[in-house]
Amino acid sequence: MASKRDDYILRAIEQLRLMVASAVNLRDSGKLDQALIAIVSAQEKLFARPAPAFMGLGLDEQLQLLKIGESPDSAREKCLGYAAVLREAGLVYEARDKNELAVSAYQSALYVTLTVAIESQSSGEALSPTIAELFERVPSEQLQAPVKELLARVDARC
Repeated sequence: MASKRDDYILRAIEQLRLMVASAVNLRDSGKLDQALIAIVSAQEKLFARPAPAFMGLGLDEQLQLLKIGESPDSAREKCLGYAAVLREAGLVYEARDKNELAVSAYQSALYVTLTVAIESQSSGEALSPTIAELFERVPSEQLQAPVKELLARVDARC
């Protein structure tokens, strides 16, 4: 039974990747409103519930929601998928000249990625390029305390 669930999760993650790719294509072709709709749709698919059911939650609560009933590997992939969706949201907001929203999305993606790096010790080095890219997108004076704390924990491990 577990292998059927894992297969389902892998298919769902692949669908998420396709949805993010669709948002990228829409953004690249200047269809920014449609790209945002695709991003929300990807989030709803990932969380398996409508956006109002998770958007008002804090990031830690959202991550817990993603992990419920998942194996560690599936939970990790879902969280990284969420980080990818948040990053893409940042790129769309940036293209719309909504820089505050872009920075917020990048910082959220960074928080999620750092959390995964800390929780799954084996993926810390593999996530270093993603962490570095997201870190560069958030002005240092705008880094929130929880993100700074996670950065210090990841740096201490390297």
